[in-house]
Amino acid sequence: MGKYGQEKTEGTTWVGKIRSRLASGLVAGSVAAFLVGTGIASPGLTLPPASAADRWTFADSLGIGVPFDGVYFINASEGWVSGASGVIIHTTDAGKTWSPLNTGTTHWIHSVDFVDSSHGWAVGNNGLILSTEDGGKTWATQETGVPFDLYSVTFTDPQNGWVSGFAGTLLHTTDGGSHWAKVSTDTAQWIMKVAFLKGDASHGWAVGQEGLILATSDGGNTWKKQNNPVRKDLYGVTFVDQNRGWVVGTHGIIEYTSNGGQSWVIQNGPGRGPLTWSVAGMERESNDLHTVVFLNDKVGYVTGVLGIFLKTVDGGNHWTLVKSGTNLDLYGMTFPDSSHGWVVGVGGMILHS
Repeated sequence: MGKYGQEKTEGTTWVGKIRSRLASGLVAGSVAAFLVGTGIASPGLTLPPASAADRWTFADSLGIGVPFDGVYFINASEGWVSGASGVIIHTTDAGKTWSPLNTGTTHWIHSVDFVDSSHGWAVGNNGLILSTEDGGKTWATQETGVPFDLYSVTFTDPQNGWVSGFAGTLLHTTDGGSHWAKVSTDTAQWIMKVAFLKGDASHGWAVGQEGLILATSDGGNTWKKQNNPVRKDLYGVTFVDQNRGWVVGTHGIIEYTSNGGQSWVIQNGPGRGPLTWSVAGMERESNDLHTVVFLNDKVGYVTGVLGIFLKTVDGGNHWTLVKSGTNLDLYGMTFPDSSHGWVVGVGGMILHS
């Protein structure tokens, strides 16, 4: 089952739990939430005084109640948020005001990425790839010939970009999206997230279904499966250098590597705090983690279902629960710098620090 619920691909119906939870946001409407930066510490860990990045507040999203799962900020002031029903909204004043953009589609837009204030891309259901050269005022469709849902987009520069999606889909462009080519991944598992090191177009990773981790060290010319003994669906991946990285996914799993992915160790998961559960069979419902971002090799954040918001200040050796003020699912997250963060979720939720 994929992250994004009910899809029909080549006559096959795919039903997952996460879209049903996302869809609940259509009823919930905009949720006014306030995130306080005082976490519940794990045993043996004393948190430092709250920093600016620990004080989170709700940002008005124009009363748009659709689920949001894509977010990207080019700097502390300007950013874009995407979600269901073809919605993309844009701010240039750090979320004080938002403008809805005309995308020309009603397909779910799962991910958005920009290389500067003008040039950006967005991807979504049914093979949708959109591009803009004017900050989102106008969007053009880029053809791929791929009918599958696309979940993630990232560009390393204005010409070179990557898109991941259903059924092992991994696409690459070297001309800003005028042409997209399928990349051999040797898998039919869905690929939820693809990411490259900041400032390094050679080293990238992609994660997905049943513990799938792919890695490249040659700019994506070749991708190799990494050995991951944990067969949990993975939704998020981030690396701070060529060696140190983290992945997150179902059942509250957080894995860490110190050698570029040659081996992985569990930092959080079944039976480990701060996430726990008591109802048999409910692990997926109550503990799925969606996105992971590290500001440096010590400080990192993770979002998840039912308002889960985790923080570490020691590279993931200990994780604490940040009080999210909501029991609704949190999805996309981005930090344009160490002081300004953004989190989006169901019900048109936008949180920022």
